[in-house]
Amino acid sequence: MKTRIILLIFAVAIAACGKNGGSGLFSVPISLDISDQTIPGFTPAALQAACNPAIPGVGNLGPDSIVPITFDIRASQQLKGQSIAHFARVELDHVTLRIVPPSQAGQTWDFLDSVELFAQAVGSSAPPVLVAKLDPVPNGQTEIVIPGTGADISDIVSADKFQITGQVSGRPPCADVHFNGNADFNVGF
Repeated sequence: MKTRIILLIFAVAIAACGKNGGSGLFSVPISLDISDQTIPGFTPAALQAACNPAIPGVGNLGPDSIVPITFDIRASQQLKGQSIAHFARVELDHVTLRIVPPSQAGQTWDFLDSVELFAQAVGSSAPPVLVAKLDPVPNGQTEIVIPGTGADISDIVSADKFQITGQVSGRPPCADVHFNGNADFNVGF
């Protein structure tokens, strides 16, 4: 009887492990690449080399400044060869965005005021879920980390493919900004 109680307590303790106690028995960190993207500058291409990146642009950034990014967590290196019907819990831990060449030397994220990222299953009519937010965007950075909100998107991620879209506020950069990055998830089974 005493052994059964100890085993029961041990089983409950194992089941409660993981983020927020709801990840199930196993939680796996998964990092997915964000391929190269460009936010166009407001000056003509011939003048962008002489453009001072510290001078804010004119107007506002459009809602489609960050192109929707499609992901398939099941195809990730960490889950290759595993058949998973449904995830117990999936959270976007953070997104890292890095300015890369051929961006103008000295280009930073100073043209952005805030960034919000939303997840939605491809083809779904359900409203997108806020999964990460950075407000304000720190000045002088060539790499920014957008922290996750802790939202469980296991239903969205369980679809074949899902998208992350961005809504940004700020001004257009004077020169084209080229960037890439990665999205880091915590996936519970």
